[in-house]
Amino acid sequence: MAFLTPNAHGEAGVVSSFVRNQLAQVRSAVHGLSDEQWHRRSTISEFTLAALLDHVGLVAEQYGVGIEAAAGGPADYGKGVTEGDSESVEGHTGEQLLADFDRRVAGFASLLERIESGSIPLDGLVPVPEAPWFPENLTHWEVRWVLLHIATEVARHAGHADIIRESIDGKGSYELNALADGEPWPAWGDGEW
Repeated sequence: MAFLTPNAHGEAGVVSSFVRNQLAQVRSAVHGLSDEQWHRRSTISEFTLAALLDHVGLVAEQYGVGIEAAAGGPADYGKGVTEGDSESVEGHTGEQLLADFDRRVAGFASLLERIESGSIPLDGLVPVPEAPWFPENLTHWEVRWVLLHIATEVARHAGHADIIRESIDGKGSYELNALADGEPWPAWGDGEW
């Protein structure tokens, strides 16, 4: 995965490319960490990289439920999106957390493929989950809105993950992207800006 979002064609392809890239950015933030480092609270934030990766996976999974509902499936949102509850990831290994994240993201990626093929239209209606933080009169979003929302929310979390990771061992996103892809670091010059 290059740091630069891969070029794509058409609205669905471009938006999907940005969503995939941001999900990959969050994943690369945990590259090479020990289980202890996954759970280390390295900033004033309550988030650890373990909790952050779990949250981002949940976001992909639950908004995927909504997109599936726009394609005729049930809108069976979980408590994580309707009540804000999340299960503790304390004691989970990095390997377990990555497996869960990858499973959730793979499910979402299959939806992105269906959106790109046109079988789920960008103007499809995604039911808004019943949750206290969504306006009562808001009943649906368009699929395109959901994708752009995910891209921006995950981008914020990718930046958050960068700060947490840099506070643990000083590694930044450019270096982690290269290492996660098995590429040499520094990739250009001396690695400094």
